[in-house]
Amino acid sequence: MTKWLKSLVYVAAGFALIATTQVEIANADPIKTRRAIMKELSGHNKAIKKYLKGHKNPKKEARLGTAGDMEFRALAMAGLGQRLLTMFPKGTSLKDKPGKTRAKPAIWSKSGDFRKAAKVLVSWSNDLENAAATGDKAKIAAAMKGFGKTACGTCHKTFRGPKPKKKKTS
Repeated sequence: MTKWLKSLVYVAAGFALIATTQVEIANADPIKTRRAIMKELSGHNKAIKKYLKGHKNPKKEARLGTAGDMEFRALAMAGLGQRLLTMFPKGTSLKDKPGKTRAKPAIWSKSGDFRKAAKVLVSWSNDLENAAATGDKAKIAAAMKGFGKTACGTCHKTFRGPKPKKKKTS
């Protein structure tokens, strides 16, 4: 199977998976859903970083994926970024649901800024997708430079509260 065909199969499988989970997501708890989306975004981000870092062992290097795989990951990240905006209904902030979420009330009081921050994630993901489509690892690396700080950090610094402190057990 050619690399192109293999990547196409991955994309088709990904879209099938997304389509089958749409009904489940629609009925799910928005806090649980957005946490799952964030974990998936993080997973894609980490996989792309591993791909860019590479590995000395050729077999392990091959398992890191191809540029086509990274293109799919970037496409998934853009789609997830767009979905995030629908996962923050009023009444789901850390003041409303302490211990269940880190979403600050600023998401709703500064909703325009929140939307802009989410659009930054989508824009960066689209740029990453375009870079990955070239198949050039250097272009993918350039598109990833500052991704976490800009695409993720813009939102996290302003709209995400601190991690809850763990209780000491005696």
